[in-house]
Amino acid sequence: MIPFLPAPDEAILVGVMRLRVSVPGSRSLKDRRHGVRSVKDRLASRFGAAVAEVGHLEDHERCVLAVTLVGNDATVVRSRLDQARRDVELHADVLLEDSHTTVTRWTG
Repeated sequence: MIPFLPAPDEAILVGVMRLRVSVPGSRSLKDRRHGVRSVKDRLASRFGAAVAEVGHLEDHERCVLAVTLVGNDATVVRSRLDQARRDVELHADVLLEDSHTTVTRWTG
């Protein structure tokens, strides 16, 4: 079997952004899911991001989301994640409480 060798110009950068959001006025998990689903769908369609709920899964007022992007330029990945964060800040259904972004080189 021939070993897999990376391309000479290959760079895989993974950006992960953690968002802590609240859903004002939510009185049930169903209410929260509606607002959070709207955010997840919007980030996926506008930025091509993968989005997952990763925390406060049973809390009807808040949620932690992980947003990921992959690219070959750290500046571009970070910029796109910053744009996604601003998009969440402007979203009517949720209130962004906190965010943290990390971009790292994948070494496989």
